[in-house]
Amino acid sequence: MALPPAPPRPKREINASALDQIEALGIDIRQDHPLANLTTIKIGGPADYFAAVTDTHKLLKLARWARANDLPYLILGGGSNVLISDRGIRGLVIHNRCHAVQVQDAPCCDYPKDTRPFLFAESGALMAGAARTAVNAGLTGLEWAVSVPGSVGGAVVNNAGAHGGEVKDSLWDVLLLDGNGDIQVFRVEDLAYAYRQSSLKQEGGTDAGFGPVLLSANFRLQTGDRDTIRAAAQSFLGHRRSTQPVEPSLGSTFVNPPGDFAGRLIEESGLKGFRLGGIEVSRTHANFLINPGGVGAAAAADVLAMIQHIQTVVARRSGVELQPELQRIGEW
Repeated sequence: MALPPAPPRPKREINASALDQIEALGIDIRQDHPLANLTTIKIGGPADYFAAVTDTHKLLKLARWARANDLPYLILGGGSNVLISDRGIRGLVIHNRCHAVQVQDAPCCDYPKDTRPFLFAESGALMAGAARTAVNAGLTGLEWAVSVPGSVGGAVVNNAGAHGGEVKDSLWDVLLLDGNGDIQVFRVEDLAYAYRQSSLKQEGGTDAGFGPVLLSANFRLQTGDRDTIRAAAQSFLGHRRSTQPVEPSLGSTFVNPPGDFAGRLIEESGLKGFRLGGIEVSRTHANFLINPGGVGAAAAADVLAMIQHIQTVVARRSGVELQPELQRIGEW
């Protein structure tokens, strides 16, 4: 399906000397950079400015440079559960590819009676990869996450979960650049966790701005029997492969209502396989919207129209008002 041209987008301009400053630090800034390929749904317009970073020092420098030049920024990790508008994102998109993961012993002097090891992960690491590192080290607590898409940063901000586990269950603390430009350590109890929510999500918002930048996370895990831990992780991974679509998708589209499942409500409303524009309700799992054609085959507007249609049909049939789990970002 051919997409209509996007309406004109006023670009956020920055001067040449500011670009020279950041390029002098070894950071390549691109203009009008396409973003669709960086999302799991393969949809989205361009960023005014774009840079990819692979270490936290450059991530910090880039965020501080953007603040100094009054350039709003947005951190993009694994690109799951995010819908970027067809008109793109005003300001700077920072593609966070800081992916170090390491098992560390507990600091003996801080908690002498607590010998549980830490799993340290930079915020751009894939959550599933971090979980596999823990599993291979014989550590239990993150088996549920071997099937979770997206980055550690996204998982921490959104309190990702699956198979009865959530980030908040094993997270110990996070390191971040706060809204004042200071580097702070926040303990898990400081983050106001709830179902798919945290204070970081509320503060950071879903559009380009000057919010906090998550740098890394420490998970406190238990040692266990390696074979048992691996078997549990493999079971979760197998369940995902057999029950979730392989086509490009957002991940779960709607939050499960109390005592029920969004997928069941959508399926019972007869919407499995329903197509609108380039978007289809997955026949494998009705709570997934898929983009079978990939980049260029569907628009963000198709996704929003599908979401609204599902909400209307489900509410009419069951009386339940489904709430989207995805984050809308960009200029709408």
